[in-house]
Amino acid sequence: MARGGRLNQDVAFIFGAGHSGTTLLGLLLGAHPRVCFAGEAWNSTRLGSRNTQGRVLGCNLCTADCPVWSDSHADGSPDVYEMLARRTGRRFAVDSTKAVAWVDQQESALPSAVRRHLIVLLRDGRAVVNSGLRKYPDATPEALTTEWVAHMRRTEDLATRWPGTVTRLHYEDLAEDTENTLRSLAAPLGLEFLTTMLDPWHSEQHPLGGNQGTQFLVARARATRAPAGPDLPPPPDTAGLGPSKRGYYRDHPPAVVLDTRWRDEMSPAALAVFEAIGGDTNLPYAR
Repeated sequence: MARGGRLNQDVAFIFGAGHSGTTLLGLLLGAHPRVCFAGEAWNSTRLGSRNTQGRVLGCNLCTADCPVWSDSHADGSPDVYEMLARRTGRRFAVDSTKAVAWVDQQESALPSAVRRHLIVLLRDGRAVVNSGLRKYPDATPEALTTEWVAHMRRTEDLATRWPGTVTRLHYEDLAEDTENTLRSLAAPLGLEFLTTMLDPWHSEQHPLGGNQGTQFLVARARATRAPAGPDLPPPPDTAGLGPSKRGYYRDHPPAVVLDTRWRDEMSPAALAVFEAIGGDTNLPYAR
């Protein structure tokens, strides 16, 4: 029996800037049979509401009758990680929420016996800013770079004062050498590396929020393997993705692929702005 009757024993927070591969890493970890990837778990506080696109917020890969998130607080417990453990049988929770206030709140509320892990996922800031420019055409390089610098400072501050294990890894290493990077990550988390972690595309997952494109690949792979039924929606169409993602993910294989589009897409003017504002901050992250 778990310590003190508790099922959830470990919580890992994946922290870094948006567009850094946090959803991808969470899905890879969530393909481990001991791990439940919650996605951005702060969304559990607003299940059933509608986002700006009019979509009802819930599990991204299930129908409305998700066995994990449907009526998820029926037991009256505010502890989302213990709820996940009891509903999935997986004692290791992974949360990719990228808000310091949420992470601080959740970490401080965990019982002392629960092991706390912080995974700092790093990516070249130019790639992050370029993704923002692609997704938000009205955004400026100045604003996006300034926000990226501020977020990385918050990230490093969180890592400095974290009370548990801290593991740092680069998105570029994860994409180019997935198996060895996961092997190196598994050890400090107290997990054994399993080859199932290399195939999240056919695993059972129930994430909230996160990158639409990456989760589209999972939904498409699962749907092509088995016919649609009461537990799986019909095969997805790229029309459900934002305009900035449709072309890229339409022909994307169910695999981890290094995304270096910023090298071709980012204009010299945008690169100059980034260098002026974020060049020094980017030195440890540049690839």
